[in-house]
Amino acid sequence: MIKTPAYIHFHQPGMMTSVQDWARYDMVYFGVPYSGVMDRISMTLVNHLLHNPENAAVLEMAHVGPKMIFEMPTRIVFAGAEADIYINERSIKLGKVYDVGEDAVVEVKKFRRRQWLYMGVQGGLESEMVGKSRSWYPGVTPRDKMVKGDTITYLYEERYYPPENSHSKIKANWYKESIIKVFEGPEWDQLPKLAINRILNRSFTVSEQINRMAYQLEETIENDIQPILTSPVYPGTVQLTPSGKLIILMRDAQVTGGYPRILQVDMHSMNILAQKRSGEKIKFSIIVDE
Repeated sequence: MIKTPAYIHFHQPGMMTSVQDWARYDMVYFGVPYSGVMDRISMTLVNHLLHNPENAAVLEMAHVGPKMIFEMPTRIVFAGAEADIYINERSIKLGKVYDVGEDAVVEVKKFRRRQWLYMGVQGGLESEMVGKSRSWYPGVTPRDKMVKGDTITYLYEERYYPPENSHSKIKANWYKESIIKVFEGPEWDQLPKLAINRILNRSFTVSEQINRMAYQLEETIENDIQPILTSPVYPGTVQLTPSGKLIILMRDAQVTGGYPRILQVDMHSMNILAQKRSGEKIKFSIIVDE
């Protein structure tokens, strides 16, 4: 079947709305961050439900969602944060595939639980490909977030899709987990025993300083650990500043840094952490090699 370009028109862009896929690995050597979705579990789910390629680009949004008009019929599904979502003013659920018709209006309103929401579209979104990735990042792709009046392309295919009768029941237990599993970082052994005990035995509060680059924690850890030479860092690297702030680098983080790297969050816990909102508690747990 012939696929033709169709467009989603953004009547309202929402806040922090962007196109993301798995990650951009091919430009790290040039100092370009990995980017990619904050919550890979939700991205995997929407693409699985739509029978899309695993790495098909999705729409990521947070805090306040967009209002969109679909030019041609397609199918969509949402996963991740709980929010009030409507197709032509009819409320819809997470984890269920919906048909949207020509000129359908899709609107995401109040976010109720969790941080990041994902919308998958049949066949994936067709944003610009840079470094083998469609993930948006400032200075690398033509856009870094959606603005009013923007459009994004998807491929319309005039074919019959049988109705989706099943509704995937999304288990939210993993979102509720407060334990963040970590590996010891390169500078972990430089911490005094008292600081190590405090880091592992207390709960930390996610601060209001959260974005795609990093999540900061409210509680501080007194330390006299020395700064390091600029060294590689990765999404999930936990840095400790001289003032005692703990900074957890996220998907848009820089690829080098000068703060001591005391911990490294494991891949699954990155998804759990990404869905935490300001004021929620987390606790670190060291993964012990057997």
